[in-house]
Amino acid sequence: MAREPTFGLIVGFGPPWSRRKIILKKPSPWTGNREALRPAQIKACIALGEAAKAARGTRGLTLYKGISMPGVAVKVAMAVSKGEGAYGGKRMADRRTEQHAKADTSLDGLRSLLAKKGA
Repeated sequence: MAREPTFGLIVGFGPPWSRRKIILKKPSPWTGNREALRPAQIKACIALGEAAKAARGTRGLTLYKGISMPGVAVKVAMAVSKGEGAYGGKRMADRRTEQHAKADTSLDGLRSLLAKKGA
């Protein structure tokens, strides 16, 4: 059963190098509503959860990309697939093409509306 989406703001502390001490953000459209996730997002969540579960109990620091990071974070980062379309999602070029097609359809609809009004 789908829950109503959560409205409000996400409040977080800014990084030490930022002038902004508090950062306000709008939550994602799927916040509080799992059914709104796309299949590729669900696959990514499952992969992240499985990688985190497998890395449980890892201790200490590990050098990763020149930075000393917690070992559990390094294990998760190496186990999770990265990149465009890693879990079957759309590539940015495909998204851009779809958005342009939607814009053309919207403009055609507006033109036909204007023609009906006789202006």
